[in-house]
Amino acid sequence: MDNSQPLVSAIITTHNRAELLPRALDSVLVQTYENMEIVVVDDGSTDRTQEIIKEYQQQIPIKYLRLESSVGAPGARNKGIETAEGTFIAGLDDDDKWHEDRIKELVAAYSDEYSCVTSNVTMAYPNREKVWKKKKLIDLQTLLYTNQVGNQVLVRRERLLEVGGFDEELTASQDYDLWVRLCAAFGSIRNVQKPLQTVYMDHESGRISDEAWQGYLQFYRKHKARFSRSQRKYKLFNIRRAQQKPISFTEFLACVPPFRYWKEIKLLLIRKFLK
Repeated sequence: MDNSQPLVSAIITTHNRAELLPRALDSVLVQTYENMEIVVVDDGSTDRTQEIIKEYQQQIPIKYLRLESSVGAPGARNKGIETAEGTFIAGLDDDDKWHEDRIKELVAAYSDEYSCVTSNVTMAYPNREKVWKKKKLIDLQTLLYTNQVGNQVLVRRERLLEVGGFDEELTASQDYDLWVRLCAAFGSIRNVQKPLQTVYMDHESGRISDEAWQGYLQFYRKHKARFSRSQRKYKLFNIRRAQQKPISFTEFLACVPPFRYWKEIKLLLIRKFLK
């Protein structure tokens, strides 16, 4: 371990994903960055999660925080942030994995002039993979149109605490909400233009729950004052779509900003292909 490097806390929150958790843990263990701690927050799992963690703890130190009843992903993530001792926090979902140079690359790219650092992502679908290529610099105005960051970043722990961590009142878009607040408080988000994480989409059903679209609506109301007229129209368009309401071609043209046309068409084609 190289203690001259800042400590990075890898936080994995998990809930009844015992069969997938080892993949996430193993991807942290092979990181080429040397000064790390692992924090696993078990959000009330009722499967073999506790047994799996005990098996890993026989080989490596893991801070294991078990919640007897589920508090939800935002609350579990906040517990992990409170428990962590690192200068930096790097999150990982229990069904995804890091590429081995992820933390090394993100720490090297970090500067306090950015609010946080993220990377391109490999999206793994059942029959194919696709690299999500993001902008090199994601400013607040870009972010207010759409979550260009994704689900994970590397960020100073003190900054997370300063903005209040994840909003436990939101039922969806909790990560997006946090990135907006970080970006508004500390500046643009830097993106390392390499795929340094794999997000697995094989468990996605393609449908959005009532809880999810209601969470999108909560997010919209929370940040409405930040949105331009164009951003508001696009957000309301996405909420209608999440509710499975029919969208006319005229409404598409009126609500989707021109720079998003091609991306939206590609999304429609992908969703059709996955059905």
